Amino acid sequence: MPMRWVSVALPFLLLSTAAMAEAPVAIPLPTAAATALARSHEVIWGLTQLALLVLPALLLFTGLGARLRAACARLAGGRRALTLILFAAAYLILAALVAAVPDWWRDVVTAPPADRPQIGAWIVSEIAPLVVKIVVATLFLWIPYWLVRRSPRFWWLYGAMALVPVAFAVLVALPVFVDPLTTDYKPLADHRLGAQIEALAARCGVGPIPIFVGGDDDTVVGLGPTNRIVLEADIAKSETPEQITGTISHELKHYVMGDNYKALGIVTLLFLSGFWLVNRLGRAAIARWHRRFGFDDLADPASLPLAVLILFAFWLCVLPLFNWEARSIEHEADRFGLELTHENHANALLYAGWAKHYPANYDWFTLVFRATHPSLAERIRFANDYKPWEKGEPLVYGTVCKPKD
Repeated sequence: MPMRWVSVALPFLLLSTAAMAEAPVAIPLPTAAATALARSHEVIWGLTQLALLVLPALLLFTGLGARLRAACARLAGGRRALTLILFAAAYLILAALVAAVPDWWRDVVTAPPADRPQIGAWIVSEIAPLVVKIVVATLFLWIPYWLVRRSPRFWWLYGAMALVPVAFAVLVALPVFVDPLTTDYKPLADHRLGAQIEALAARCGVGPIPIFVGGDDDTVVGLGPTNRIVLEADIAKSETPEQITGTISHELKHYVMGDNYKALGIVTLLFLSGFWLVNRLGRAAIARWHRRFGFDDLADPASLPLAVLILFAFWLCVLPLFNWEARSIEHEADRFGLELTHENHANALLYAGWAKHYPANYDWFTLVFRATHPSLAERIRFANDYKPWEKGEPLVYGTVCKPKD
């Protein structure tokens, strides 16, 4: 081709290349493997929830729970508090054994070979949460049981209020004392990336942010003094620099807007509603089936499976609403990130890459019971289309963070 034609055509080639680079990202069709994996996880999740409902019901209606409590009382020498601790520990161990079977099937048997953990690491990941639950039960379970005896009518209100500070303390302690039991977290060592995060945070009026690297998820954890952003260990290998910017800006919304405090508010409502139901439904169940249960008082440690059954059933009922609220929060984090960085194309490509392993659209079961984030298809479409700055429209978070120049 003559040079004069090259000089004429080159600008058009560059323009067409740029247009192709910024063309809307297509929503990938689900692969057979991704669909099969998603379906298997749905079945495993459903069977796990069913098993965790059957366990307390079985202990109650067979009287096994009352007999187990009697054995714990003998070991405790009749001391009420120690009986409760032993019984709670025994129940938590039983529940962990029940859940371990579907967990093994999900994490090891059906997981892609690249994602399968080492057997030792998997065992630690199952035992560490169990130990934490037993410790928490030992420290705090006596509170509602003591209140049931002291104030039978209003224990549910006092108990919920008493456990809110406990929940706050647990959320504060998780990143420092609990999470490192199963995952190795290290402070961010990439100074360039650290400077980039500080620059984004400064536009939102936030000082230096604690950034840690580890695990397989990007998230914001902790409350108050332990609030921090966690980036997955291999983020530099799995995401481009532009995608990392988008990921950080998404998580920055949770940090800046205090979304974990919203979670604490939701926990408070769940405590109040759940304890009220335990009081009303628990007393009604005891009045009707106390002979089969083997106890006739809600203050009896043997009532723990009854409380668990009611609380867990209540949780499954409110789970769709909880997931809807979580998806709304995550959608706003996507909006926040796009307004802060304008990395629309990079984000859309990132979500499209995830769709190789997970279906881009949800079926009804996942949408109702499991989805805490918008579907990948929704996130791709939103990243493709949301560009109010190009139209001169106001930004939703324009008063929270300084808009990009």
